[in-house]
Amino acid sequence: MFNRIKHFFGIESVKIKLLIPANQPTPGVIVGKVAFSSMSQQKVNSLTITLQEHYTKGRKKKKEIQTFELGTITLDRSFDVPANKTIKIAFKLHYRKMNSEMDNLAESNILLKGVSKAAKKIGNIQSEYELIAEADVKGAGLNPFDRVVLVV
Repeated sequence: MFNRIKHFFGIESVKIKLLIPANQPTPGVIVGKVAFSSMSQQKVNSLTITLQEHYTKGRKKKKEIQTFELGTITLDRSFDVPANKTIKIAFKLHYRKMNSEMDNLAESNILLKGVSKAAKKIGNIQSEYELIAEADVKGAGLNPFDRVVLVV
């Protein structure tokens, strides 16, 4: 009974960790691995990996944050995670970076690149990219996940 409750809440259940190399070979593609480990034998039904952009602009009370999904993959094959062993699953996530009008203008005209950077600095415009992996574990109420902040 106690083991079932621990499993439901993710205690002693599957733990996942994203393993992302610093240098990515191709723009628009993230290549990496997800490591699975557990203290007891568990079954993973699926794995979802998503790249999100958190776009922030403004300061203090006028600060706005928008989140955009740039790419996602779902591995719908189930597999077992043996007790006290680590399993690594490789993945390749294709994404499409979203550019603002200011970014497009800076890319099209080299003279406006400096003006674009200055406007972003004044407006406190920033983008942060986050890679999220979430596994669906059989019998678990709370799915294990891992997040990594990336430079794209």
